[in-house]
Amino acid sequence: MMRKSATVEDWFLILAGASLLAVLLLQLDWQNLWPNVVGLWHSGQAFFRPEGTTLEALLLPAFVWLAVTFLLKELCPKPTFWSRLIVSVGIALLGIRYELWRFFGSLNLDDPLNGTISVALFLAELLTVTNTVAFFFHCIFSIDRTPEADRLSQAVIQGEYLPWVDVILPTYNEGVDILRRSVIACQAMDYPHKRIYLLDDTRRPAVRALAAELGCEYRDRPDNRHAKAGNINHALPSLSGELIAVFDADFMPTRNFLTRTVGFFQDPKTAMVQTPQHFFNEDPVAVNLGLEGILNNEQTLFFRFIQPSRDYFDSVVCCGTCFVIRRSALDEIGGIPTDSITEDYMTTIKLQTLGYRVKYLNEALAAGMSPETISAYINQRLRWGQGTLQMLFLGGNFLTAPNLGFLQRLSHSLSIIYWFLSIPRVLFLVVPLAFLIFGLAPLRATVNEILYFYFPYYLGNIMAFSWLTEGRRSAFWSDVYETIICFPMALTVLRTLISPGGKTFKVTPKGVVDPHRININWPLIRPLLIVAVLTILGLLYRSSSLQDTIVNPDSLAVNIIWSVYNLALLLVCMLVAIDVPQRRFTRFLRREPCELCLSGDRYTGHTLDISEEGARLMLQHYTPSSGKTQAIGTYSGQFRLSPPSELADLWLAVELRWHDHEQLVALQQGGDRPVDVRIRFVELSLAEQRRLIAYLYCQPGQWDEIRVPEIKTAWAMLQAVLRLHPLAESR
Repeated sequence: MMRKSATVEDWFLILAGASLLAVLLLQLDWQNLWPNVVGLWHSGQAFFRPEGTTLEALLLPAFVWLAVTFLLKELCPKPTFWSRLIVSVGIALLGIRYELWRFFGSLNLDDPLNGTISVALFLAELLTVTNTVAFFFHCIFSIDRTPEADRLSQAVIQGEYLPWVDVILPTYNEGVDILRRSVIACQAMDYPHKRIYLLDDTRRPAVRALAAELGCEYRDRPDNRHAKAGNINHALPSLSGELIAVFDADFMPTRNFLTRTVGFFQDPKTAMVQTPQHFFNEDPVAVNLGLEGILNNEQTLFFRFIQPSRDYFDSVVCCGTCFVIRRSALDEIGGIPTDSITEDYMTTIKLQTLGYRVKYLNEALAAGMSPETISAYINQRLRWGQGTLQMLFLGGNFLTAPNLGFLQRLSHSLSIIYWFLSIPRVLFLVVPLAFLIFGLAPLRATVNEILYFYFPYYLGNIMAFSWLTEGRRSAFWSDVYETIICFPMALTVLRTLISPGGKTFKVTPKGVVDPHRININWPLIRPLLIVAVLTILGLLYRSSSLQDTIVNPDSLAVNIIWSVYNLALLLVCMLVAIDVPQRRFTRFLRREPCELCLSGDRYTGHTLDISEEGARLMLQHYTPSSGKTQAIGTYSGQFRLSPPSELADLWLAVELRWHDHEQLVALQQGGDRPVDVRIRFVELSLAEQRRLIAYLYCQPGQWDEIRVPEIKTAWAMLQAVLRLHPLAESR
């Protein structure tokens, strides 16, 4: 059971204990004790001084590590076990070296106020460096189950192993259009023994009618207790399949999803197979900065890099969708757990404590919708963070559950550390204000020391992060994602530690963007803006003649560099917090030959993009129906993709949505200039919808990762920031 929220009696005991501690602390002889504490620190400072003062000597550690990294990248363009090991050990040594200097050489213990802030900053950095080092060491090891899937899927393909699979789509408030394509995609899977179930938690007549129209099963229940977990558990007694495949209501599997996953269950100890979440639309960070097609989705790092490493330690996390689970194992743990809002994670722990394996197949076999607004994105992350921290207060969590190995527990604990990083991030933003506004010095460091101790670690982290994650994330973008969420997440962390059960499950809204205007998220921007304004005022004050004290030049320089970097992060994050208008349907870049018939005349060319709504074409040739050119008599006609497309035999009714009339006339008169035309599909039948959705969303191997060089991403981001992309956006 979850621990109850703090009561009045609990707060009374906490207050009494704090008062007693304060009385004891006041009895100490601080006047004599503090100098002794300071003396211990000063005794260690002699060992942490830069060797030499020339720029070459100060930058030597950074240059050495840079050379090692470049050599490893040349020898191993794709990271291997040994290259990951060498880089991880190097980052660990640089991190330890930096933290030892911070402990012995940079703390300011001259007085309790400076000492308190200085120690708090040191502990925040220690937690961050520990997380970074643990991340690199954790990801030295990895499992690639694709060869295993190749082998085990043969029994499925040949019909030797075909257990019945119940495919369930829990839904709460998703639109009927979203549910329609998800059901159609599930029905399109190449697997004979499957049944599709829509689990409607809002008892909508339109959803019931949709299930009847598409020919799938429909389930509802009289209440909404325990949200998604309760919805699934309510449906379980009516399901009879040996396996259950679970998809969120906006996710669509590729045709080979079950072919690639079901074979793993020939091993009776395999309870679950999790696959990555892939998103066919861009996340709001990329959209709001205009970096579509350039910036990877924020979750790519976890699903394509971290999860395979967790698989090595048998600590794969169930992610609530895109997975297959053995029904008997689910029954053995009593169904989906309902005492945490991250019920999927708790399901994983319960299965692992019973000795079952949760395996991870690192193939994008399904795609869904990423949160479309920054507020939906933030709320989703807050729910994940709270749910993960809630597990600390549940019986049978990964720290106390039986039958888990030490490495399993250690791997799971990294999830906890990650969510605590929001508090250090807040400190990194506000601590420079202690110097700029109040003249305090929580960081006692010279520019030489920063170059000698910090720069090698920072540079090494940048180089290693981008290379070892194979371009999935850069150190700077990690800072952006952590900064945009740090204030609300820090509050959520503190609130959860005080009252673990204080927030209920809330579905992430999908398909609710405003296609016509921007939306400024002031609750998210406000704390960032306040810190930015205070930082600017502090910089102006410390750089002017208004200050009445002599400022240490090195302290001023260090804090100016620190503050300028913070301002750059804050500006990017404030732009991210402005939602730009978005199209209703995602357009997929597909260049395929096509034909368009208008008034009997035939135009040929190729597609530029295509969606459920329509397509954009580049027409290059014109063939009149009567042998001579004639004016366009109608703006409606038919369209198809030409061979070898799988839709070559499917003519779709369309209407001309946009074109340049003069250019189209010129093409009719023999011109060779291609004409840009946009069409909209009209009155598609159910059979046509099935063909189109399968073509757009269900082709095996279609969901590739974006791999863009970091320098290109940085340049595109700089352009977006300089022109204030969200404010300049006029789509």
